[in-house]
Amino acid sequence: MRKTAVILVHGIGEQRPMDTLWSFIDAAWSKDRSLVAGYDNTVYSKPDVTSDNFELRRVTTRYFDPPDPRRVDFFEYYWAHMMIGNTVAGIGRWIASLFFRSPQSIPRAYLPYWIAGWLVGLAITIAIVAWQLLSGDEADHRLWWTLLPGLIGPALTSVIVGMLVPYVGDAARYLRAEPDNVEARQRIRAGGVELLRKLTESGEYDRIVLVGHSLGSVIAYDILTQAWAQLDPLRLQALHAAGSPLLERLTALEKAGAVLEAARRGGDSALEETALPAWRNAQRAYRRALAGVPEAPWLVSDLVTLGSPLGKADLLLADDAAAFERRKNRREFPVDPPLFEYWSERNRQFSYPEGKGARIPHHAAPFAPTVWTNHWFPTSLLVLGDPISGPVARHFGAGVKDVKLPGKRLRFQHLDYWTRTPAQETTPAVEALRQALNLRDLDE
Repeated sequence: MRKTAVILVHGIGEQRPMDTLWSFIDAAWSKDRSLVAGYDNTVYSKPDVTSDNFELRRVTTRYFDPPDPRRVDFFEYYWAHMMIGNTVAGIGRWIASLFFRSPQSIPRAYLPYWIAGWLVGLAITIAIVAWQLLSGDEADHRLWWTLLPGLIGPALTSVIVGMLVPYVGDAARYLRAEPDNVEARQRIRAGGVELLRKLTESGEYDRIVLVGHSLGSVIAYDILTQAWAQLDPLRLQALHAAGSPLLERLTALEKAGAVLEAARRGGDSALEETALPAWRNAQRAYRRALAGVPEAPWLVSDLVTLGSPLGKADLLLADDAAAFERRKNRREFPVDPPLFEYWSERNRQFSYPEGKGARIPHHAAPFAPTVWTNHWFPTSLLVLGDPISGPVARHFGAGVKDVKLPGKRLRFQHLDYWTRTPAQETTPAVEALRQALNLRDLDE
């Protein structure tokens, strides 16, 4: 009996291998009574033969309760060791690239952060100048300037080295394609693509769920993008021969996508609300058909993003919103539903060549078979809630299901997507996570 593989891509910071995965498994599996009884929730730590990193383990479960009993293997895609070498200078260049922009290029949703950043910088500058001008005796003035570095230097160094470099540094290096960053970005993406390839070709699995938290969600999106683009088009064309079940599923998928796109373009929210589950079910049907062929080329059923900065993609991944739209239209950033190859009253396809014969989805269509769910907490007072996250569908298409989680105004919640206190059996965020993982592979 084949199994489901769940891959967790961790977020920023100098994470230790497996720490994030164990807490994730506890929430996603061990305490989920809809899958397994409390007395039968044992998991087993086994060697991870898909990784060259001996620090990593594969965590496998028992069979979950009927119907459709199956096992799940949990993996952590660990990338923190590939990001060693963050520098304050690199962080400074990244922050400068975000703030030294024309106000017209800042999306309205992020303008308060841009203004607040400039106000803070201006306030610090004014305070320093005022202190110098208003300080009393010149000798006393020199004394303070002599003592000040000794007083604040250790504290400032601790903050920069302990927090800014390992955390903000990861984002600065991965999100900005500078020469110094390209090698790390390449290694991280290539390692993820290789992991997907090994799991797909192992023959053990018929479904893979990819989960990304924080910056890990951007990495997961990139891995998915590159893995799909490397599929053999000739083999796909052979599988999608005229009259084949796969082509029939693809045709049905394109029809569902066209309805969803038409609803979004026409501003028909009621139609969009009903078209979204129909689209997602058509994605699942197409992926199941792909997974059912001999030596299946694609098994990734779901992308689940948690606390994702992709909600700010127009600011973080491009110079401005117009540049971001151009890159989507050039198919550098895949969208959901995929960008349609043909859009006319007669023919609406994101596959090619045009017509009714054998055809395949284009190279930027990983979300033909892959369902995307995005969880986010609202932000309050600029820095509380989860200011890193946000809705993704407005940037990446109507096929993304954005789930807004109940927030707490006076709490920073970027780490709350699966955490629980010892007294909590579950939380709304954990329940939403279990539904998104959909380990029983149910339709909407």
